[in-house]
Amino acid sequence: MKFQYNFNTNIGLKRQQNQDSGFVLPDHGLFLLADGMGGHSGGEIASKLVVQCVSEYFTNTINEKQDLPDMMNPNELVQNSIRAANLAIYQRSTEDIELQGMGTTTVMLLFNNQKLIIGNVGDSRCYFFRPQCIWQLTKDHSLVQEKLRAGLITREQLRTDKSKNVITRSVGFEPHLMVDLYETNVSVGDVFLICTDGLSAQVEDSQILEIVQKDLFEEDNLDKANQSLIDIANAHGGEDNVSVILIKVLGYEH
Repeated sequence: MKFQYNFNTNIGLKRQQNQDSGFVLPDHGLFLLADGMGGHSGGEIASKLVVQCVSEYFTNTINEKQDLPDMMNPNELVQNSIRAANLAIYQRSTEDIELQGMGTTTVMLLFNNQKLIIGNVGDSRCYFFRPQCIWQLTKDHSLVQEKLRAGLITREQLRTDKSKNVITRSVGFEPHLMVDLYETNVSVGDVFLICTDGLSAQVEDSQILEIVQKDLFEEDNLDKANQSLIDIANAHGGEDNVSVILIKVLGYEH
């Protein structure tokens, strides 16, 4: 598949280090973001480890510039690569007392044969856009989302709840990990966004759509749209690191 994409990360206005990491392997149709957490640089180490482990897993499994071999189940490939990273991070945390408890979110996209497989752990997100429309494709593993689903808080209270930064699942925190998998069909012209909560916790979905609609769908400027998303997150306080990968599907290779 052919893509236009832009990957951008920013430390924000309040943090001393950027604990977000990410990578793109467009020849494999692979895009990933991770938002680390943990003291003594644990968050930064965890997010970099998931990037390293997943990218190595894929490059060791798939030949360069080829689609996934037919005998491989892409869902299993996504799940197993994230689980391999989980074990590596957990093992590292058991070897260094200062890194105990570190972990990271992970949201990962794998495009294959006109389908998209999404792997998700934590509260980083994947959005899907068409003109005038936005859909969140992933479900947050967070305490506030559990409260919302249980009817304990309203949607309007999400951003001000004291537990808004507490996630209920992360890569590397425990030796066993459940990875949420999603699958959807892909058409030429579809637009996808993966982001850390430095964007989604600061900016309403309607404002994200407004930027993508104006900068990408109307002006056909994907790079501008990506930078505008970073800018609006910082304009809303820049409370956290913010990372964004914006992807437009251009066509299929035969």
